[in-house]
Amino acid sequence: MWFLGIDIGTTHVKAAGVTDDGTPLEPGRVRTPTGTVDGLACHDAEEVWRAATALVARYARTTAAPYGPLAGVAVASFGQEESVPVDRRGRPLHPSPAWWETRPERALDTATAELLSSFEHYRVSGIRHRTDQTPERTAHLRRARPEVWRDTARWVDFCAFATHRMTGEWTAATSQITHSQCFDLATLAPDDRLMDRLGMDPGMFAPALPAGADAGAIRPDALPGVLLAPGARAVVGGHDQVVAARQAHAADGARVLDSIGTSEYLMVLADTYRPDRGAWELGVDWERSWTPDGFVLGHPVPTGKVVQLLAELCYGGDFDALFAGLAAARPGALPGLSVRFHDASAAGAGLLTLDGLPAGARPADVVRRCLDQLSDTAWEAVGEMCARAGTRAGSVALMGSLFRRPEMAGHRAGRWGVPLRVVPLAEPVAHGAALLARDALAGPPAPPRPPAARTTQETP
Repeated sequence: MWFLGIDIGTTHVKAAGVTDDGTPLEPGRVRTPTGTVDGLACHDAEEVWRAATALVARYARTTAAPYGPLAGVAVASFGQEESVPVDRRGRPLHPSPAWWETRPERALDTATAELLSSFEHYRVSGIRHRTDQTPERTAHLRRARPEVWRDTARWVDFCAFATHRMTGEWTAATSQITHSQCFDLATLAPDDRLMDRLGMDPGMFAPALPAGADAGAIRPDALPGVLLAPGARAVVGGHDQVVAARQAHAADGARVLDSIGTSEYLMVLADTYRPDRGAWELGVDWERSWTPDGFVLGHPVPTGKVVQLLAELCYGGDFDALFAGLAAARPGALPGLSVRFHDASAAGAGLLTLDGLPAGARPADVVRRCLDQLSDTAWEAVGEMCARAGTRAGSVALMGSLFRRPEMAGHRAGRWGVPLRVVPLAEPVAHGAALLARDALAGPPAPPRPPAARTTQETP
């Protein structure tokens, strides 16, 4: 038998399996369906689920076929910032704007926006308010699509939606639901006063459970073309970065983790919840970890987007040329070049600003200067989070495709000066979800093993 992890990501939906002894199988992927509504990139939950089930069916009859029936599944997805309204039958009523989209106008009233942005509310929710979160998105939906809001029975993230499609039961991961800003992070109790202001009811959110908790039996018709083992079940997954961090931590106990996808997300594990004004000012998020009483401090850095932009601007989109240039670039070049990075959620802010760029500067030196600044910014954030978690960054676990580039990992090691371990899993989120299902249903936890193959398969 085998276990499946599904990763619903920004650019791809990924499937990865592990055998009953924890050996990872070659992953598969398909492009995440993306449409446009009102000029914004959107994800339709129904279309994403169709893409996922087609991918899983293909994966089951090819890569996983030698390993017999499917015994369990866990789903991870991008953050709860992307959620959809569903009716009482679980049917999606409206697509979700992609998490990187920002509307030019605010729908929330000023007083509520100020409350959500305050340190007092940060002490409750652990999350700094941003315009792509549940309060702003539901306010816009109430104003622009009142007929949709009238029929909304639940507000669910993509991980909860996919799990419900397999089991018919609603569950929400604790690492996802607290991103809504509508819950007390310490107790997981709903913030009734805030929900009243937002015109929401606590029952609109699915019951919150930690990663690995039972999410129900997989219905026989839920995954067409997939042979199910007797008693096959789904378990709660969660926020993609947290699911990947769980497996990286299991390998060597790392408490400082760094994951690069479309964005870079720095994470430090903590045993207690201690929000303070300094963390609020820095924009540090607190969220639940994969354990019932653990926490993760998180801080985003736009590294993935910056690398993509620099590849397009300097090398015509050629990433190999960019990394070759990075490896050959002179340390300390362009000392007069000032690099400033902007909040991606601010409308019209752009991604970065370069001041003092001299004429004739080599592209490789520009790339090196930008990545130096990103690395230093990230390291400062790691130090601040470690101080609050009562730990130190003696080593760091690195996850994601960019860190599997030796030039990128080498550059980061040179800037940080601590031991770094690149997680060997080809797809840390999807494989991490599969291992989560395996450990929860077949236990005890299996030690991470090298992937059976590093090649990914992509379908158009």
